[in-house]
Amino acid sequence: MGQKVRLEDIARECGVTKGLVSRALAGKYNVGDEMRTKIMTKAVEMGYNFDKLRTKTKKKQSVLLVISSRILLKEDFWQPIIKNIYATLNRVSIKLEYFVFEEDNLDIEAIRALKDNPARAIVVIHSNPDKLYEELLKLGKHIVEVDPKNFHSAGVTQIKLSNYSSMFEATQMLIEKGHKHIAFFGSDMHAKSFRERHEGFLACIDMNKNKGIKGTSIIFDNTNLQYSDNEMLEKALSTEDFTAIVCANDICALNAAKVIKRIGKTIPWDYSLVGFDNIKNDWLVLPPLCTFNVPREQLGDEIGHYLVSLFEENSLKYSELVIRCEYIDRDSVRKIG
Repeated sequence: MGQKVRLEDIARECGVTKGLVSRALAGKYNVGDEMRTKIMTKAVEMGYNFDKLRTKTKKKQSVLLVISSRILLKEDFWQPIIKNIYATLNRVSIKLEYFVFEEDNLDIEAIRALKDNPARAIVVIHSNPDKLYEELLKLGKHIVEVDPKNFHSAGVTQIKLSNYSSMFEATQMLIEKGHKHIAFFGSDMHAKSFRERHEGFLACIDMNKNKGIKGTSIIFDNTNLQYSDNEMLEKALSTEDFTAIVCANDICALNAAKVIKRIGKTIPWDYSLVGFDNIKNDWLVLPPLCTFNVPREQLGDEIGHYLVSLFEENSLKYSELVIRCEYIDRDSVRKIG
């Protein structure tokens, strides 16, 4: 076992005081968002034991964020969401606590001990081990799952993105721009969001099949989180006559762009390309990638508002809440015909 990480160790690494680190990790006031994120990220990187921070009073209203260190360290995507959950809860004096776990070393006993935690609700984000869900459901607390990876929703509220309708919209837009044969590039079993995006694509193709519209699904295994199968895509590009590709997310689209460039083709003149997420790297594609924006800050706000409502008497509990993602029209799609 390595040496225990202390607050002063984190403070030294961040160049701040021990008191500031304590306030940041405990979710208290008078800590800026950027500094809180910096301290939280460094604490996770150093392997700090967050168990010490859990409140011992049962009178304090609180929500518990159960999150893996891998997800927490994805600063670009998840931190704006977590930051706004915290801010919304903080405005009504509800504390956001953290339970950080390692995906490959899940401490089941520590999870079971959460039964004594006074938190009224638990928030989980995206990808989590099945065993974790099994144990959390046994706690008898309301669970809110953000951008769920799993297909089940029994006993939890799933807050997700407009995966189906957005991909339907993208496919319809391409059809209206003259594309007769469109491909979907993604992985059905990677996450519920990917499957819903594929279903939206298929539904739009089916609705337009009497107009001679054709769809091709290029579905790869994403077990190793590579977000592509370059060989599979290259084969499809050489044997199929589609003129546009809608991708399960932006990373898939960026990988598709590399394959298109490698075979000597161009975007959008040979292939139009659409992604999903609006990540920072979208601007690495030339021309810039058309995509759907995930409103991360607003998503955090809505999650926070829903959690606040759970503290009210006789409040409604939903099985699903869907956040709309708006299309960003850049330069990777062209009109043909």
